Amino acid sequence: MNKLDSVGLLTGNLKKNQTGMATYAFNIIEGIKDQYQITQIIDKTGDIIEGCGKNIPKTFPFSYNYLTWSLSLSYQKRVFSQFDLVHNMCQYPIKPSHMNRSIITVHDLIPVLFPDLVTPVYAWQSKSLLPRILNKTDRIITVSENTKQDIIKRYQITPDKIDTIYNGVSDHFRPCHPEEVYRFKELNNLIDPYILFVGALEPKKNIPSIIKAYSLCLKIFPKLKLILAGKISWKNQEIFSLIKNLNLEKNVKILNFVDYKDLPLLYAGAEVFVFPSLYEGFGLPPLEAMKCGTPVIVSDRSSLPEIVGEKGLMVNPEDISGLSRMILKVLNEPDFRKNMSDYYIRRADLFTWKRCIQETMESYERTLSG
Repeated sequence: MNKLDSVGLLTGNLKKNQTGMATYAFNIIEGIKDQYQITQIIDKTGDIIEGCGKNIPKTFPFSYNYLTWSLSLSYQKRVFSQFDLVHNMCQYPIKPSHMNRSIITVHDLIPVLFPDLVTPVYAWQSKSLLPRILNKTDRIITVSENTKQDIIKRYQITPDKIDTIYNGVSDHFRPCHPEEVYRFKELNNLIDPYILFVGALEPKKNIPSIIKAYSLCLKIFPKLKLILAGKISWKNQEIFSLIKNLNLEKNVKILNFVDYKDLPLLYAGAEVFVFPSLYEGFGLPPLEAMKCGTPVIVSDRSSLPEIVGEKGLMVNPEDISGLSRMILKVLNEPDFRKNMSDYYIRRADLFTWKRCIQETMESYERTLSG
């Protein structure tokens, strides 16, 4: 590595600990800022990491929109000309400049493979712009082997151009002392045992399947609650209609966004964490729950088997009865629950930001010397 190398990092309007992509970007920045001359290329609403330079390009004079911001930057060559390397950290639809080396991190191909699960604008820009960006960029980072294989199959890009680098999970997430967990649950009116989901309330998360499986479990555990913690996103009417139609208004609690400092306690307080997503490029919430020692059940699709490993609890996301049976097994068998908790803590230790940062810098060096 060379401290003299200048690196421009595209972070847009990202804010710390607000999204999975932001968690990725800011952990990488913290890890590499002393190794390179770092400049964040941002919107005026985005967060800046101490020790980094900032470049706020002039864009359209209205509220931030990731697409118009990205398209505007694609034509501002001078923004990129000062850097040896530009890293598009969050899959912005920004054309690489021929004036320097470039890397893009692809977090998933959901808008391409499953356009109905995202907004029409996001689907359009990915279908129309992403292929050219991937072909023109010098190197591609994917956050799972599944996403790497999706790119190879979809765009016939040579595997040698793609580095799979798994995300890490912060030591902020940890097993918590039972008394600390109890105080948190009491303070937040969460004393009853609960199933937990953390993530945006959007179609790809398959939340209706969680609700249906939960309703089956409720027949055996009438005091069991379901906690949905995450931003209310889009196409979520089915979620609220289902809760009403199944008469679960008093049983399902929607917390919206949960403060980062409280997340470990929320995870640790759950009986089981469920994440039967239809598709994930990586999946930070299951990994965070694993780190806290919470039994985790995930979909058997896309990248999620890579996260939980061969011994992890996986289910067909469309199998409602299968999901409910797996939840009940965790609830009914204390020894099984303890064994899964211990396994997941060990498994989560494999995913560190230190390793992710080191492998990212190695990808930088391959790109700069290529």
